[in-house]
Amino acid sequence: MYYDKFTRLLHWCFALMIPLQLLSEELMKRPKPGRVRDEMQVFFFDMHEWVGMLLLAVIVLRFAWAFISKEFSVQRLYPYMFASRRPGLLKEIKQVPSWFKGKLSDLNSNEYYLAGAVHGLGLLLVLAMGITGAMMLYGMAESGLMTGIIHEAKEVHEALGGLLWAYLIAHVGMTIIHKLAGHHLLRRIFSLTSSAQ
Repeated sequence: MYYDKFTRLLHWCFALMIPLQLLSEELMKRPKPGRVRDEMQVFFFDMHEWVGMLLLAVIVLRFAWAFISKEFSVQRLYPYMFASRRPGLLKEIKQVPSWFKGKLSDLNSNEYYLAGAVHGLGLLLVLAMGITGAMMLYGMAESGLMTGIIHEAKEVHEALGGLLWAYLIAHVGMTIIHKLAGHHLLRRIFSLTSSAQ
């Protein structure tokens, strides 16, 4: 699978910011009425807010790029939404059981539907986390009190955090499996200087 340079740059941003967000969440304490926080917990909370807003901007930029880019477009990210791409996606889904027999396809084709669909779902997950995080940031009282829709956004945000951990582990795991199979995915997605084909 080919990735243009701008897509690779955005992927670098995700690779740095998403784990940082997940790890900072483990070290921070958000404000809450009656809660005492130490300096480290406050630092990581503040960092989580700022990196989260930057990540939201990057994810919006990534979606904008999907509408502009011919190489990694909305059709590649969401093949199930386009009648012309559904047959290819279904064909690849049917091949998934063969992965467990060591028959993992190399991603040389620009028409690799399943990988695009998985990336698209990951982007939606990060977008939903960014939106709910922004709602908390701008809707939470200084004391940390959250009511109504802001409290609901917090609940959704926390639930999505577990899904994002699972997605990240599975994403990295599949990359390792492809590497062991001799596929050069890391060079294709992380190289900023070569054509990475």
